[in-house]
Amino acid sequence: MGLPAPLATFYVVAAGMLGLIFGSFATAVAYRLPRAESISSGRSKCPNCGNTITAIQNIPLFSYVVLRGRCKHCGDRISIRYPLIELVTALLFMGAALRFELSAEAVIYAGFFWALVVLTVIDLEYKLLPNKVVFPTFIAGWAGLAIAALAGGNPGRLVGAAVGAAIFGGFFFLVASLYPAGMGGGDVKLAFVLGTFLGYVGGPGVVLVGMFLSFLIGGIVGVGVMVTSGGDRKMQVPFGPFLALGTVLGIFLGRPLLDAYLGTF
Repeated sequence: MGLPAPLATFYVVAAGMLGLIFGSFATAVAYRLPRAESISSGRSKCPNCGNTITAIQNIPLFSYVVLRGRCKHCGDRISIRYPLIELVTALLFMGAALRFELSAEAVIYAGFFWALVVLTVIDLEYKLLPNKVVFPTFIAGWAGLAIAALAGGNPGRLVGAAVGAAIFGGFFFLVASLYPAGMGGGDVKLAFVLGTFLGYVGGPGVVLVGMFLSFLIGGIVGVGVMVTSGGDRKMQVPFGPFLALGTVLGIFLGRPLLDAYLGTF
């Protein structure tokens, strides 16, 4: 990182703290959006007793530890998913700061990671990838990346983003057309978004790495679920989380993995 060590450390830590705050917001969005509740108004409440959660009780990670994972009013256990979402979001924001340093791309990719966290949580619970998250991420992502690329004198990255969207999204669209039961419409729309962000950082090669990792992780987990469920093939496993994880790994590790693979030939 080009910043002096103390400033670089402060920058990454600040990104993590911001990630905790946005992670807390992600938990609210993932809870309210599928229930058609407003995400811009109304205080968070305990799902069990309905009491309003005060600001001091809603400090990311800290409040969960102090309250020992239980509601202060009714004593009902607070799901571990809330601090986990906050922690994962913080780590992703720190990763964006390290990967893209002090740049517009760091902000854009941090926002992209936040959207992936929200989509992952919703898909795991409802097997749904809401257009209200996917479409704004695609539009805002392209707008932000276009400004960053042109301002930074790297318009070629937009070509990589377009090719990435065509490869990832086009492949999923083809699969869905040939075998509609095997691919959800939400996965197809999300694939165009993922291809855009992968293509921007590394072109077609990194896009293919991200796709491969998505299918590899999804396949391993899918087989594991079948084994633990006694071979029940009717049990549905949402694919969105694996697409998100494969994409994140592709953004951080795609180029080194691709170079290592090509270096073996």
